[in-house]
Amino acid sequence: MRKRLEFIALYGLAWVLIFQFFRVIFLAYHYKKALELPSSLWVASACHGLPMDISFAAYILAIPTLLMMFTGQGSEWYRKTLRVYTAIIVFLITLLTVVDLELFRAWGFRIDATSLHYLATPAEAFASMGAAPVWQLVVLLIALTFLVNRVLQTVIRRITGSFKRSSLLYTIPVFLVIAGSLVIPIRGGFQLAPMNESAVFFSDKSFANYAAVNVPWNYMRSVLNAAYSNENPFKYADDTEASEKITSLYSRIGATQQVIDTIGKKNVLVIIWESFTAKAVGSLGGLKDVTPQFDQISKEGLLFTHIYASGNRSDKGMVAILSGYPAQPTTSIIKIPKKTASLPSLPTIFKTHGWQTSFYYGGETEFANMKSYFLQQGFDRIVDINDFDSKDMNSKWGAHDHVVFNRLMHDLDQEKQPFFTTMFTLSSHEPFEVPTKTVIAGNDPEHLFLNALHYTDESLGAFLREAQTKPWWKNTLVVIIADHGHPLPETQKDKPSEFHIPMLWLGGALTAAPSRVDTLASQTDLAATILNQMHLPSGTFAWSNDIFKKGRQDFAYFAFNNGLGWMRPDGFLVRDNIGGNITEKNGALPPKEEELGKAYLQSSFGDYLKR
Repeated sequence: MRKRLEFIALYGLAWVLIFQFFRVIFLAYHYKKALELPSSLWVASACHGLPMDISFAAYILAIPTLLMMFTGQGSEWYRKTLRVYTAIIVFLITLLTVVDLELFRAWGFRIDATSLHYLATPAEAFASMGAAPVWQLVVLLIALTFLVNRVLQTVIRRITGSFKRSSLLYTIPVFLVIAGSLVIPIRGGFQLAPMNESAVFFSDKSFANYAAVNVPWNYMRSVLNAAYSNENPFKYADDTEASEKITSLYSRIGATQQVIDTIGKKNVLVIIWESFTAKAVGSLGGLKDVTPQFDQISKEGLLFTHIYASGNRSDKGMVAILSGYPAQPTTSIIKIPKKTASLPSLPTIFKTHGWQTSFYYGGETEFANMKSYFLQQGFDRIVDINDFDSKDMNSKWGAHDHVVFNRLMHDLDQEKQPFFTTMFTLSSHEPFEVPTKTVIAGNDPEHLFLNALHYTDESLGAFLREAQTKPWWKNTLVVIIADHGHPLPETQKDKPSEFHIPMLWLGGALTAAPSRVDTLASQTDLAATILNQMHLPSGTFAWSNDIFKKGRQDFAYFAFNNGLGWMRPDGFLVRDNIGGNITEKNGALPPKEEELGKAYLQSSFGDYLKR
């Protein structure tokens, strides 16, 4: 009996130590971020993460403990069963751990059920991995799997081999009680609230908090909660009170400043540029010579200098741009067609009022469930990877940007006017491969990304120069905007810089003189702004705030997993929703601004749940 108890204790302890070892690997892999922290926070992350490690170790122990009840008359079957069980668990947990290393670099949060959305489009998932050190990660996966399995198999072999026969009258009740008692470490102790992410978040430094998280625990909890509960996890005040605060932000006091010709119906072309971050745009104070075409063209139109993306993924950006709807921090409304069906959208409004509508993308529109959203929202024609010749499939994602721009130009020349057309680029998405000679040299992800932006910039410049010679140009508004920002380049390390994106208006329909528009606004504000310029109804876009409306309150909200950013003209704050900490703050924001940010999250997520 003693050896059996000893085995359960050592097996569980081994898993706890393994999880701590994986935490060290996480810190080492992201050493740049780790070195930004004092070493005391490395230790604090390990200490605060220990209860979550113990919790998941207890989950793993449940089956070995229950099976131990029946080893009284022999243990050979137990040893064989446990060896197989351990090998499977080791592989799955190590796989999650290794994949998480690179996904955290791209996403900024630990792996969760979001990753399951990519199973429907495996080609895009593999394409996204192109900039990652895949072979190094595979080697690491093999090495860690071998090492961890070897350690655990040694524990199994050495201890279970010394089990002596014991009466089931003893083993069944003893290990049944032990199995039942695992509930205590699983829930994290005797406290009222069971184990959750908040239990390990302890710092105002986000990376220190993320380092404390146990990857398999986080992933399992995320998968189990992926059924989209109708309970709002971001309830900080009475719903009516929160709603009143947000309604006051959208008070539309004065008239709209007109910058578009009002005679007749105008064409609208929205070009959504993948990962187009302001940090790489010289005309916005970013790196020089990355987007020279955009910098030159921006002198010909209205350059919006303080626009912020609502979310950090393409699927969230699409809904923010086309439906004026804010991003959710823990999910994306585009994944649930019954919810997106209730959203207003630009293509729906334009189609209803007589415009031809179309959407262009060189990749699979099925990716991230975007196609269902596009079909719901009234696009007459969707041109995607299926509409290009095989010779044009020159990217892991599909057709590169210059190919799609050429197709778009050809179609617009024949399109019935007025038209509302959207194009989504893809070449500046990972793996950042381009079909032209390298201009910005370097094989690291940052330089590959900048080079990809430069390629798309050249493709866009060529398209716009030709478009200006077309008859339809004089009657067209062109809007260039990003789907989201990007952590790269690492020239600025505050969270708002990751969401700061360019927006440019130009075209023959524009009557305002070329200038810079410095109004603080959100990606979600584009919908109401365009519709009001066109004198089309915008009342259903409750979350969109006309940029040219006199007397508007200037603000921008952005969401990331699992946090929020709240921008005001005199400063910003970034809040960690799990721990409740303000992780970044700048300017002279009064305390009420944090309450406004929380109210915005509560109200917008509550609206999402009700749809």
